[in-house]
Amino acid sequence: MFFVTFARDVFMPLGKANQDHYFPSKRDTWIVALIWGSVLISLIGGIVPLSETGISGPETGLVVVLIGAMDGLMLWVLYGTGYWVTRDELLTRCGPFSFRIRMADIESIVPTMSVLSSPACSIDRLKIVYGLSQQNLMVSPSDQAGFLAAIVQKCPTLVVLHDRVRKKAGSSFEGVEPII
Repeated sequence: MFFVTFARDVFMPLGKANQDHYFPSKRDTWIVALIWGSVLISLIGGIVPLSETGISGPETGLVVVLIGAMDGLMLWVLYGTGYWVTRDELLTRCGPFSFRIRMADIESIVPTMSVLSSPACSIDRLKIVYGLSQQNLMVSPSDQAGFLAAIVQKCPTLVVLHDRVRKKAGSSFEGVEPII
């Protein structure tokens, strides 16, 4: 919980925070266990042998710092992944990584169970297709229905159809400036 609060306080977009909606990432139990298991194995497997071999202080310190940084990064990604729906954009944070999608660029949002790399801590995901080049980003908000409702509320060119979102008919090129 500390990491979520820290990430929200440090990285929350400035502006009218009362109009922004934050959605933490859903976390699958197996992903949480895998990351915490990796942290424990790296601590035990990396630091315990150092204490037994009698390596000098500076070398031990360097190894401890590197292991701590690696473990800290994994935990930051696990607990610092979330999504802010603002008036103009969807801001996605995943540890030190961030992604911004303009609301007007969203073409569709559909459920997926893809295991491809994405800023999501669950395989119960939503695939967001955006832009003219049909780029996509997968997210895993813990409250998918609330997330979809917040996006549709901020972007009137979108409509909810059961568990998915798509652009209303006739609005696919709204907000696109012509090239002259």
